Amino acid sequence: MKKSYILIGFLAFTLLSSFSFSELSKGHFSIKGDISGFEDNTKVMLLNAETNTVLDTAFVKTNRFEFSGEATSEPQNFVVYIPVENNMKYTYLFIADEDVTVEGSIDDFPNNLTVKGSLHHSLKAAYDKRVADYDRELNTCKTKILEMQQQKQWNDSLQHEYLGEKGILNKIVAKKTAEEKQFIADNSDTFYGLQILYYKKANYKDKELKKVFSKFSKTLQNTKNGIAIQAFLDHPEIKKGDQFVDFEALGKDGSTKKLSEQFDGKKYVLLDFSTPTCPNSVKAIPMLQNLNEKYSESLNIVTFYTENKIEHFNYFSNPETSPWDFMWTEEGTEGFPYFRYRVNSTPTYYLFSPNGKLIEKWSGFQQGYYDDTQSKIENLIGNK
Repeated sequence: MKKSYILIGFLAFTLLSSFSFSELSKGHFSIKGDISGFEDNTKVMLLNAETNTVLDTAFVKTNRFEFSGEATSEPQNFVVYIPVENNMKYTYLFIADEDVTVEGSIDDFPNNLTVKGSLHHSLKAAYDKRVADYDRELNTCKTKILEMQQQKQWNDSLQHEYLGEKGILNKIVAKKTAEEKQFIADNSDTFYGLQILYYKKANYKDKELKKVFSKFSKTLQNTKNGIAIQAFLDHPEIKKGDQFVDFEALGKDGSTKKLSEQFDGKKYVLLDFSTPTCPNSVKAIPMLQNLNEKYSESLNIVTFYTENKIEHFNYFSNPETSPWDFMWTEEGTEGFPYFRYRVNSTPTYYLFSPNGKLIEKWSGFQQGYYDDTQSKIENLIGNK
């Protein structure tokens, strides 16, 4: 079993993080909205896109609203969120200490608003435009697959045609991935290029990722996203057939527990990396409840909460709704389990055999779809 005591690396990570962020120049941002179609006094919220916390609140007056706050020269992801009756309107912004205007109409949400005043956001808009056609193709293809399944038209031939290694879906994904990699190459040494590299790092082989990452300046490499990419490279991928990597974390009762305690040589182990601020993690809870009840004799489930807020952990791990084991660390996304298991999004699942060998790993939750997550798990553990 591999050891998990890499304390020096995390001390360096912490010190480097502190140094990097303290070096960034501090200032303020402002966001002025001029968007038609909303009634006066409609509530508008500005959210931190990473944590979903509300940063500021405003109210529409003659189509206008305004936000302001502290910022640094490193851009952040924001959400302008407007709850309206039976609906919601939102758009994402990627800005730093800049003065930004957002213009358009209620019908332009989420992607057709005009954002001015931010070079950082202009790169985001360019990226969105480059991948938009691929996203539409993927959505159309997935909808068609679902319709054929619902109409009982699905068969092995269509499975191969659409979902095979060289199938229609994978060809679209490959084209989109190539476009994303080209965008990163075209925008190396920019904050947004680095952010896309951070989100898409799993699409690279380690050698290729290291080469691409090296093209970014030391300043960018020392930002939060840059440090996370380096940590990703420093921890080798756990591949199919590899033994699980043990780690220590806190359990529901506050005591220190080891992942290895889940392995008894008889049951499969599903390691679920999730957070209650992720909609798909929340949607997956009924599935986990069902699996926990249905396969209690053959499957152990352990959810690792990826963030670092004790109140979120206590809510998420409520034994009345989630009676399986939960673990977390105070370091959250900067802790050893998160890095070692290369968590790139939530939920992320690792399914291990009773003897601790990795059977399969994947990210995302699907329900009632061609890649239904519960069906996938049941097939992998030999139950249908």
